[in-house]
Amino acid sequence: MAISSELRGRIAAMARQLCEEAGEVDESQGDCWLDAVEHQAIEIADALAAEVMKRQSADRPVADEASCPECGQHGRSRGTRERELITRRGPTTIVEPEYYCPCCRKAFFPADQCARG
Repeated sequence: MAISSELRGRIAAMARQLCEEAGEVDESQGDCWLDAVEHQAIEIADALAAEVMKRQSADRPVADEASCPECGQHGRSRGTRERELITRRGPTTIVEPEYYCPCCRKAFFPADQCARG
């Protein structure tokens, strides 16, 4: 995804605000001042990434039916479940649709097939 200049401007404004709220950098959090600043930026980025993933997963539409990965028959929606995943940015919780296959008598989660690649 290419970041638009408008979004870059919003990120810059958010960064200024977060730096103001965070106050002085605690130099004990790194080997030097620059290391401490980087540590703080990474913590903020990790929290932002987790929040974006959580919101994106919760906003995904849930279809009434999905194909069972075992037998290919239509499974019925059973709502959603929350699940913790380990991502490149660390652990985060996502919301994903859950389906039930009456033929196999098993629950399945289409996101699991996506994660397997």
